[in-house]
Amino acid sequence: MAPTAVNQEPQELQETIKKLAALKPIGHSKNKNGVVTGFDPKWGERLPPTTKERFAKYGIDISQGYPYVPVNEKVPKFVDEVYAIRNEEYPFIERGKNADPEKKSLFDAATDVIHLTPYIGTEIVGLQLSELTDQQKDELALLIAERVVVFFKDQDLSPQKQLELGHYWGQVEVHPQAARVGPDYDGLTVIWQEQQRERWGIPLTFKHSKLGNSQWHSDLVHEKQTAGITHLHLDAIP
Repeated sequence: MAPTAVNQEPQELQETIKKLAALKPIGHSKNKNGVVTGFDPKWGERLPPTTKERFAKYGIDISQGYPYVPVNEKVPKFVDEVYAIRNEEYPFIERGKNADPEKKSLFDAATDVIHLTPYIGTEIVGLQLSELTDQQKDELALLIAERVVVFFKDQDLSPQKQLELGHYWGQVEVHPQAARVGPDYDGLTVIWQEQQRERWGIPLTFKHSKLGNSQWHSDLVHEKQTAGITHLHLDAIP
């Protein structure tokens, strides 16, 4: 007699699933029974002065606190829930394909173009990212694909313009667990040593460069269309 398939997991597995579903994996408190989501008033006051100045200059309201943490009910805890996030293809224009291979619009507008190594890293001098034309943005996308890392110093760039630039190139990635500036600025977060050390116990220093380097990364590689460009704006330079 052939075995009969039944849609029932062992009791032990059922109990494990219930425990996992009840977990509160992120929040503002290290106490698992007292996890707080939403805004954290503590760190809003302790943001680095240069970051607070830039936020104030461009009307970013952090009066409720920083960071904003999504409610735990919306945070995926199982593999199938993770894969369900942005699991559909969306219209995408590869901006670099529209670009002039010689990048004349971008390079001619710059006061200098410095290739820092033979193959990786280029500095563009004398241009503001907030003022780039669409043609220059296309050429920059191609340059990033070719040179991997591109530097622009002395930028007067608002967080809103930073997000706008990201949306021009594609869909801005929003990590389902990541702390962020607020629900109106999904995809924008702040990284600084004091918070990483005290909140997570992570020493972001050159002495612990392996740990420090691993904190700024993209780990949503399961998505149908993964991130192609990441933008790090330095409010303060060590």
